[in-house]
Amino acid sequence: MSETEGVAVEVGGVTGGGILGCPTTTTHHHHQPQTKKRRASENGITTAEGEDNNEEKNGTAEKAKMDAKIDESYFASYSDIELHRTMIEDSVRTNAYQQAIFQNLDVSGKVVADVGCGTGILSMFCAQAGAKRVYAIEASKIAVHARQLVHANGLQDIITVLQGKAEEVELPEKVDVVVSEWMGYMLLYETMLPSVLYVRDKWLKPGGKMYPERAVLYMALGEAQWITKYEEGTYDFWVSLNHVYDLDMSLLADHAVSRYKDVVHVHMVAQEDVLSFPTAVCDLDLTTISVEALHKISCPFSLSSMGSRQLNSVVLWFDVFFPGGHKLSTSPDNEDTHWQNTVLPLATAPLRQDTQVSGQLTITQDLSNHRFLNVDLHYRVDGGDEITRTYKMDDNCNDNDF
Repeated sequence: MSETEGVAVEVGGVTGGGILGCPTTTTHHHHQPQTKKRRASENGITTAEGEDNNEEKNGTAEKAKMDAKIDESYFASYSDIELHRTMIEDSVRTNAYQQAIFQNLDVSGKVVADVGCGTGILSMFCAQAGAKRVYAIEASKIAVHARQLVHANGLQDIITVLQGKAEEVELPEKVDVVVSEWMGYMLLYETMLPSVLYVRDKWLKPGGKMYPERAVLYMALGEAQWITKYEEGTYDFWVSLNHVYDLDMSLLADHAVSRYKDVVHVHMVAQEDVLSFPTAVCDLDLTTISVEALHKISCPFSLSSMGSRQLNSVVLWFDVFFPGGHKLSTSPDNEDTHWQNTVLPLATAPLRQDTQVSGQLTITQDLSNHRFLNVDLHYRVDGGDEITRTYKMDDNCNDNDF
């Protein structure tokens, strides 16, 4: 999409049919998904909102301090080498970047900035593809290892590792290409994209290239089998205590299921359990999108069910596109990635062929931790009563056993 001047990005009634094919019932084999890297804060730091609105200056200063602590913890989590193994081991992710860098002429002979370089693997891909110079920017202590790896591969005359926040490092020159693997769960979790856009605005030459250059978040109706298994297992456990200990603990079953359904879950959804064509939640042109446009993304939607099934979730995934047409997809139609899919649990509702589920999905940054997200969902099934669901996407979003 073109640059959005307001704070809301609204895409209504846009089906994903022209971009992604219809989920079919063809058998699709998934390998066991990796436990994903993305923890927006290593220690789960949260804040309480200021109680005294009259002390605006003090509140601003305190928020700045807390944001700094959150960022410190966030970058500390990226010092873990095992986390980087998880990312590199995701062959869909790593191969997509390598192919995009190698098969285009944008990098050869050009100056590149790699934002959030981690181990430096993308920077080294750029050097192998003929980059003139690469500035590898990394705020975490993994930058020390990145520098060592650059020397071990004899690329120190091409790659300069700069340890520091993207907003604070100074480059000696403008760049022709900005490369970054910034995507989190549900595309926007971790809120790393603003740092990439900062580098774009400050250091990218006019007409320069972004890798990736476009990102699309999709949503569809789902019947996640593991939600049903969790509900059944939870009820069975709490009810069974009556027989074991002669105590009635069953009221906790409803509480446990309700709490489970208030949390965003990161989990693979089988292709055959996607119950509708997807629709685009947002379509971001990374060459023009503003940071302000990311603060709130709101999308009206209308989805039509395929067949008679039990609706119990909304499923989200994303694709990113590189110059030259290369694509990295996390769709249930394709091979699993360490991003997996994002699942918003719903109250179970029966669907018939072409049942309409319509409403509004809104994603905003959490006020207490800018790395976290809040998701608000308003929807109706076949024009019935409006149902409102509110979810928090924090460090617990990948802590499930199903």
